[in-house]
Amino acid sequence: MASDTELWRGTDYGWWLAADTSGAVGASLIAFAVPLMMLATTGSSAAATTTESICVVVQTVLGLAGGVIQDRYDRRTLMLIWGASGVVLSAVAAAAVMLFGNAPKTSGHGVNGANAPAFGGPYAHVLPIALLCIVVLFSVRDGLLENTSNAMLRGVVPDEQLPHAMALNDARDSTVTLAGGPLGGLLMTVGHAVLFLTSAVLSVLGMVSAWRIRRYWKRATVDDSGHSGNADDAADDAIDVSGAITAAPRWRDALDGMIWLLCDRFQRHLIIAATMVTGASNAFLLLTALDISQGGSQLISAGFINAASAVGMLLGALMASQLVNRVPGGVLVGVMFALLAAGFTGAALVPSMVGKAIFVACSVLALPAGNAVLGGLSNTLVGKDKLGRVGAGSMVLQYGAYGVAVALAGWGMQTIGYGPTCLILATVLVAAAAYALTMRSLITLPTPDRWAEHIQRWSIAQF
Repeated sequence: MASDTELWRGTDYGWWLAADTSGAVGASLIAFAVPLMMLATTGSSAAATTTESICVVVQTVLGLAGGVIQDRYDRRTLMLIWGASGVVLSAVAAAAVMLFGNAPKTSGHGVNGANAPAFGGPYAHVLPIALLCIVVLFSVRDGLLENTSNAMLRGVVPDEQLPHAMALNDARDSTVTLAGGPLGGLLMTVGHAVLFLTSAVLSVLGMVSAWRIRRYWKRATVDDSGHSGNADDAADDAIDVSGAITAAPRWRDALDGMIWLLCDRFQRHLIIAATMVTGASNAFLLLTALDISQGGSQLISAGFINAASAVGMLLGALMASQLVNRVPGGVLVGVMFALLAAGFTGAALVPSMVGKAIFVACSVLALPAGNAVLGGLSNTLVGKDKLGRVGAGSMVLQYGAYGVAVALAGWGMQTIGYGPTCLILATVLVAAAAYALTMRSLITLPTPDRWAEHIQRWSIAQF
């Protein structure tokens, strides 16, 4: 309890969490709605997944520049810009839906006889192009700025409280995912523009919360090579961004984080396993939502499998904060990979949607604890002035894998069918688990209080 009191009252974590949650809910709504809207307007699952893939590519490429920006500029200011741009883009999206799509025909039939809403009006054929342009702009914004809050977290929360804070974040993420699908479906049945207007309101709430953050780490100076000088780690209300940029960003700086992730043996093995899991598991969930949507079910039901995943995550998150300080980290990470592989394999083999949901929920039970361990360890290995670039490098690799997986899975679903495609994705998860479990330096990871000696023993590189 003392730890909780210190976290909530001794830091600005509460305001950070409010800002980050507002952005997460808005992003969840848009991520849920756009593929289904593309499916409803084009009649093609490949078109829906290709749109997602294009957005991932844009966000991934620009994420490299975003990492440099997040390390060189004041992060609270960047969070305010991120929120303001969300307001503008969400309002434009709502206007496009009202102008080109008219109200959805809720009594009509959607794609392939489904009940997904169709769009009427003389300009309905323009809507897919307009949506693609808007979500690409969202991807530009997210590539440059979305990871800012993650980079900022270590400067808001003391290092010793990071695993606990990350466990709370996982609980939050699970709640957002749990509510995001059904809420998105409900808003879409009321009106597609309503969903985007809700996203705009959430962006405003995020801006207000970010503005209230006062106690956080910030750069004091940056020399001509782009490296920080002495920075104030204390809770200081003053914001000093003078001299934040003294030289144009260099591509070498942008690539620093990814180079470190790929060159260090420990990080390289870990990021390869993580990219395989991220790509295959998220492609699996997206395909399942599309399959439900075009199989005759209501829009609200399309978020069912994501909701099941969120239930499992939430249950795991409730235990994670207690487990990370008591159970060796290597055990938690090993169980995480094993459960993901077993759970998604079961979900691919079981024909009923209820069975799939149960397997998916079980597969992610250890994910919050595993994420808390890996996230806390990563943050102790990386300097506060380099977190943006490392986060960008990780995003490039994991989102890149997701983009490829989604594109291939969409075409696979259209050619060989939903079931065989999901089996292939499950096989990728099994391979990722086998690869991760061969890392002795990972599976022997102790509890956080002994990380320093473990890092030294295995010569794990710091950045």
